[in-house]
Parts: sequence; structure tokens; C-alpha cells
Amino acid sequence: MPTAEKAQTIDELAQLLQDSQGAVILDYRGLNVKDISALRNELRQQDVEFHVAKNTLLRIAAERANVTIAPDQLTGPTAVAFGMQSEVAPAKLLTDFVRRNRAVSIKGGVVSGRPMTAEQIGQVAELPSREELFAKLLGALQAPMAQTLGVLQAPAREIAGLAQALAEKREAA
Repeated sequence: MPTAEKAQTIDELAQLLQDSQGAVILDYRGLNVKDISALRNELRQQDVEFHVAKNTLLRIAAERANVTIAPDQLTGPTAVAFGMQSEVAPAKLLTDFVRRNRAVSIKGGVVSGRPMTAEQIGQVAELPSREELFAKLLGALQAPMAQTLGVLQAPAREIAGLAQALAEKREAA
């Protein structure tokens, strides 16, 4: 039976797993306190929570939250980044962090309730953000309308140009 403190940690982790859009599991071996603090600050700016967790407690929390985490991801020192607003944010931020700090590695994670391997987390990190996708969609929708408008306005521009040239020619004569 877990102690009261461990039970509270399990409840907190289970709640975070349920509430988060995505979670990335990190092997933080090789990081010192300064590096972890810098990482926490960087993640906090993007509304990503970072917790160091015991593997057994995280496994129990995942079971309570009905979230599947591969057993091989729960070995060694484990930290979890929970994306509260975005599925992609923890993957992007931690992938960038791992590129800068080769001492750490991504073990895997959960995105929208689906378990992911480290490779899949890397692929998720390469996806454009939701805002970028909306901007591309809007641009794709606006482009044909803008082209149509340009084609429709072309004869009027040509007539205006011809009238201007005729007026300048008469002034000169």
C-alpha cells in the first residue's frame, strides 16, 4: 500500500495524464539542477508542465488514467512533460532540447491518448503548429479568390490605363 505522499503523487500524475493533450517521457540522466531548471522555465512559457516521477508511480497513474505507456519507457530516470494546451508543444520543445543536450533522450510518450515511441514523438515534433496549419489553409482558400478578383479587375485596369495614356497624349498635343 503506497504511503499518503505517494498516493497523492499518483493522483496528481493521473490527473495530469487525463488533462494533458500530450505527454513526452524523457530520460534526464546527465542533466544537472541548473539544466533542469532552465528546461522547466522554457517549458513553462509554453504551458507545458515538467515532473520528475518514479517509474512505478507513473505506471500506476497511467493505469488509473486509462493511458497506455510502454513498459520499456518506464526504466531508468524518468521525467514527463505534459502539454496542457497543445499535443505538439512538449514534443517540439523536448526534441529541440535533446538536440542541444545530447546527454538526455526521449523515451516515448502519449499524444491524444495514443502511446508513441521516441521516433513517433520526433515525427510529431516536425509537424507544423495548429496556427501554422490554419494559416496555410486560409492562404489556400484565399488564393483562388484573389486570382479570380485579379482576372476580373484586369479589363478595368487596362481601360483606366488606356484612358490615362489618351489623356496624357492630348495634353502633350
